[in-house]
Amino acid sequence: MIPGNRSLSSLQGIPTLVTGATGKVGRPLVSALLGAGARVSILTRDPARASALWPGAEVRVQAGDLAAAPARIPALAGMELVLHLASHAPPATAANPYGAAGHWAVTVEGTRALLAAAIAAGVSRLVYVSSIKAMGEVGGGDRAADETTPATPNSAYGRAKLEAERLMLQAGAVHGRHVAVLRLPMIYGLGGKGNIARMLEAVARRRFPPWPETGNRRTALHVADAVAAILLAARLPQAAGQVYLVNDGGAYSTRWLYEHMCRALGRPVPAWTLPLWSLTMAAGLGSAAEWLTGRAMPLTRTSLRKLTASAWYSAAKIRRELGFVPEQDLATEILHLAHRYRTGTDP
Repeated sequence: MIPGNRSLSSLQGIPTLVTGATGKVGRPLVSALLGAGARVSILTRDPARASALWPGAEVRVQAGDLAAAPARIPALAGMELVLHLASHAPPATAANPYGAAGHWAVTVEGTRALLAAAIAAGVSRLVYVSSIKAMGEVGGGDRAADETTPATPNSAYGRAKLEAERLMLQAGAVHGRHVAVLRLPMIYGLGGKGNIARMLEAVARRRFPPWPETGNRRTALHVADAVAAILLAARLPQAAGQVYLVNDGGAYSTRWLYEHMCRALGRPVPAWTLPLWSLTMAAGLGSAAEWLTGRAMPLTRTSLRKLTASAWYSAAKIRRELGFVPEQDLATEILHLAHRYRTGTDP
């Protein structure tokens, strides 16, 4: 779904390649491109699965693996626009998905190979969909981080994303191409999937304790608004050479999420909260169990840090320069998720 007041007529007939098309943002992005009349190709390691995602649509599916040798990247002749979303996807049971070794091979070396093919083919516009992990989890205190905040990624995933951004922007500057980079935060609006949906289910099943207010602030973005931002960066000339942080404008604490989920589920918010010290002890035990078994645990030092630390970013630049205005909000999404949980259907 793309909000109706964002004209996509300029994409009519544009030959467009999407990597990461089968991911959580890639799928609605491809659907939006098809709705706009773009001539869509996708690059994927699993052509059969990808073809089944858009039955009856004219999507050209090309087999290719960004982690393989550059020769495995298909020719991009005739492409005008490349929307690069592909990332390494560790197994869901991985204890430390952001530390996986595969991030560099796919995100950096894969981007390098894709860029070489795109430049050789004369592609004129490229948008790289990165992550706030390229900056590290910053934005605490009284001020949200922005594009001028020094990037200090603290994971293999974040370091790979930052290097891929550098490669993209360098290629744009050297070869005179329109290149834009978007750093996305936590994404919601995924049809009952994702971190927010998992948290709501845990609250509903009483597996998420009454959370203390730690004053943390985190940003998020609805998938429809993420798609809209990507297409703005692809279409508008002022986006060339720029890096943009994108979010819905909110600053959410874990306690805020917990309270809104309780109310959306028709449940009173408990008058008591679990003390932070007890959560810290439980997280230490979870980390030890994870190390011993190699399996992900529900609460570890890493996950507790995510639930108590800030990752707060300003989207003022993309609003000011590209006119981006988010049209979805997290409070409404929580209501939708609660309805889905109770009834099994979308509202």
